[in-house]
Amino acid sequence: MDTDKDIQDSLQRCGVRRDVDVCRFVLSKKKLTSVPDLSRFPFLRELWLNNNKIRELSCRSVNCCLTELYLHNNNIKSISGALNHLTCLRLLFLHNNQMRGLEDTMHELRRMQNLQTAKPGYRLHVIHCLPSVQVLDKKAVRSEERRRSFQSHMPQRHSVLRSVAFCRWTT
Repeated sequence: MDTDKDIQDSLQRCGVRRDVDVCRFVLSKKKLTSVPDLSRFPFLRELWLNNNKIRELSCRSVNCCLTELYLHNNNIKSISGALNHLTCLRLLFLHNNQMRGLEDTMHELRRMQNLQTAKPGYRLHVIHCLPSVQVLDKKAVRSEERRRSFQSHMPQRHSVLRSVAFCRWTT
């Protein structure tokens, strides 16, 4: 499949004449196996790459001001080193991929201070790894969840803090 032709056809269908006018780009269901070079779109904010056949993820050519990225329903195995420059990202959809290694994924997402949505199923772990996240799975992160996250991911520190706070000795 010729990706450049797909991009040109899509731009023509939408009546876009200048690259600077593109703020949303949909390349869903195009049988893409990799992320195309989109560096020519400096004001791109939304990118839809879902329902393709992308295996290796490289988004270096994507504008760092991207706020929404839809990568669900692909064959992505890892996002390591691919998304960490996208610090303005607010929405990220990665479900239905072949990803393994939650720690690598969380490491990649740590710099994304604006990230608001993530995939369900690992809420406490995500809250622990991304302390700035305010909304997760379309629900506000509550202080009680932060406490439980800390308690489950750092049990020794939690135990020490409890013993100091309540003047108890722990054995």
